[in-house]
Amino acid sequence: MTSTSPHYRPHLDGVRAVAVVLVILFHLGYRWVPGGFVGVDVFFVMSGYLITGLLLGEAARSGGVGLRRFYARRMRRLLPASALVLLAVMALSAWLFDAIGKQSVGHDASAAALYVANWRFITSGADYFTPGDIPSPLVHFWSLAVEEQFYLVWPALFLLLWRLSTRRKGPSATGGLLAAVLVLGAASAVASVVLVPSTAAYYGTHTRAYQLLAGAALAIVATRFRPRLPTGPAVRWGAGAVVVASFAGLFTLSHRIADATNYPGTAALAVTAVALVLIAALDLAPAGPVSAVVGHPVLAFVGRLSYSLYLWHWPIIVFTPLLAERWHRPGLAGKPAQVALMAAAALGSYFLVERPVRFRLWMPAPAGAVIAVALSVSVLVSVVGIPVLQPRNPFAVRALAAVNDLAPPGPCPYFREQWGPPSRSEPCVYRKGGRFTVALVGDSHAQQWQPAFDVLAQKYDLTIIRVTRRGCPANSITVFALDDQGLPHADVSCTRWRDRVYAHLVQRYDPDLIYVETRSHEWGIRDGARDVEAGTPEQLALWTAGWTKTLDTLQAGHGQVVVGETTPNIRWRVPACLAEHGKGTKACDMPLADDPGVRPFNAVIRALPSRFPGVKVVDATPIICPDGMCPAMLDGKIVHRDDDHLSASFARAAAPAFEAMLLDAGVRLR
Repeated sequence: MTSTSPHYRPHLDGVRAVAVVLVILFHLGYRWVPGGFVGVDVFFVMSGYLITGLLLGEAARSGGVGLRRFYARRMRRLLPASALVLLAVMALSAWLFDAIGKQSVGHDASAAALYVANWRFITSGADYFTPGDIPSPLVHFWSLAVEEQFYLVWPALFLLLWRLSTRRKGPSATGGLLAAVLVLGAASAVASVVLVPSTAAYYGTHTRAYQLLAGAALAIVATRFRPRLPTGPAVRWGAGAVVVASFAGLFTLSHRIADATNYPGTAALAVTAVALVLIAALDLAPAGPVSAVVGHPVLAFVGRLSYSLYLWHWPIIVFTPLLAERWHRPGLAGKPAQVALMAAAALGSYFLVERPVRFRLWMPAPAGAVIAVALSVSVLVSVVGIPVLQPRNPFAVRALAAVNDLAPPGPCPYFREQWGPPSRSEPCVYRKGGRFTVALVGDSHAQQWQPAFDVLAQKYDLTIIRVTRRGCPANSITVFALDDQGLPHADVSCTRWRDRVYAHLVQRYDPDLIYVETRSHEWGIRDGARDVEAGTPEQLALWTAGWTKTLDTLQAGHGQVVVGETTPNIRWRVPACLAEHGKGTKACDMPLADDPGVRPFNAVIRALPSRFPGVKVVDATPIICPDGMCPAMLDGKIVHRDDDHLSASFARAAAPAFEAMLLDAGVRLR
């Protein structure tokens, strides 16, 4: 519906404007809107409301819904601008990203073009974002995928439910339709709460459908009761007060929802309820001063731009720091420059692509032809990234395969959602062997040695208990983790998990050997209400103090406690470097001296035996970086699967050297 249409409702575009601004502010990193992602929820409710209203109007006029016309309109509306963004992102990725980034974006773009990006991010696993990685420039396409999947299924389901419910005449004509929507929405809402915290809960169509269905239910109720709603000054002013209160509630939620860790969950139920009340008060009550303000031409115009703004804002946030570094223009990565680029890209996309295709280009074409062309474009865009962004030569393919060469978690949880709530987490028996029990404790840097312990377990018939969790430090500190948007939040869940599971490890299993390793020195630390950045003397002091509680807990049993020094950080992602430079290159080797940042932290680890008698310290650095050089490949094995984690293949091959290191330190293995 254009701004010149007699049925145009500018106040709804005003709501869109507020929603997209919240999302942009959140992605720009403003800490006073840590929950600004709730703007996406508002879009979901709005989409369900408007689409269902259109379907109801058409069904009431003609007795049915023209599905081909509906799909053609949606494709005209959504596909041209999204295809443009996808092509632009692929081009920039080919220029700015390393081989790993290019390969990942190729898969992301393929999924986004087919509107299944949300399932791509779900199935990519919890390791999709790790500290130091560049977030995918297409991660925001998850919400577009959810909406498009809803648009694909809902009209056909609506038509079926409409025909079933309107067999009976009178007021109950839409009653069956409403009942079906409420049942489906309730099931989705329950799944949304039960599956938290998990990537599937955040990105899932099944866990977000209730927000679109909530808007659909509002549209059904509005259609049925709008003629009987009261009017007059009192209603107008009352509705205005409700609108103001709803906006206040939305802003409060965007400020008080600290991060996306436990989202959507119950917090999203509150956001959905506020969005429903806001839309109802604006659209069902008589127009008044408040609705006029919300529908102000400036706000309404931003709302009409909201789709283009949403498409472009996240790639600009991702790419501008890389461009600023490439061109030596630091100002380009600043928020003012980013906002200006967002506005320019959105305006160009809106006026040169979105509007011409939607309202002028090829308008007489039949709906079937529009659908055929749109599907062809989607498929074409989805396959473009495969030849352009994927490696071609066999060695590059092998090098990039090392990215996924990590120790398989096996029967034990490792990722955050696999562990679940701290209150229900327990140590896991990874291998049941003989009487000698080894516990592997820490984060991904402990987990990376699992293949070596697998080899030792076969030799010594070890029982292995695993207490490893990705991104959760072994020492007792609360760190800043990265959420699924690549933004930091305090990982309180890790702290609670560690406090419970480490104690239960000793109480229930009392392992003979506890091997501990962590790479927590690169994280900022939450100290009470203060945020202490990494690399500061205060962070080093807090990091040092954090060992006290952990080692007191682990030494409460009778076993040996062995702490591994932190291994070096390579200045590039090794598989990407190998893929780009080719087989036999030495360009990806790094002198050990090039990682000085780890030294003060390893000095703390080496001093632990003086503070905690009985603790032993080992250093695997000579295994990884012999003679002061950290090679990309050793004995035909790619050493690292990224910039600091060992590949499982190398860790397995290094088992004899790892065993010798432990024995030389006086560690018993039987």
